[in-house]
Amino acid sequence: MGWQKNRTIKGELTTMSQQAAASFIVTAWDEKPYDGSTDEIKLTQALVSKTYSGDITGVGSVIYIMKQQADGTASFIGLQQINGAIGDRAGSFAIEQNGFFDGKAARGTCVVKPGTGTGALSTLSGEGEFVAPIGQQGTLNLNFNL
Repeated sequence: MGWQKNRTIKGELTTMSQQAAASFIVTAWDEKPYDGSTDEIKLTQALVSKTYSGDITGVGSVIYIMKQQADGTASFIGLQQINGAIGDRAGSFAIEQNGFFDGKAARGTCVVKPGTGTGALSTLSGEGEFVAPIGQQGTLNLNFNL
């Protein structure tokens, strides 16, 4: 798993964030029109399932709302529930995603939603970034605290 570093500042022990790197495979994608589409802008909703491996293991379910432009680019937001583990700590947590598809890859940032952690991940907080080129595979890098 990533790293953890402790240091003392003015007599107080602090914990620096840890890093987790994971790969994911999209196992299901169900996309449907969403209210408000026009000739220039297409709004869609997608229900997506993913399988994670690496420092983060388990399965994820996400709902995306996407605004697709006529030039093939898109912006999107998503809310994902991940059930599994970070290293040897099992549980679940939700991340909020915000990203952009440039026609070749989706890239974006994510934030662990406060209070969504369960099990050994109940105190999880953090943020990260993801990249998903066209196809079924992508990566998630998460800086986190437990």
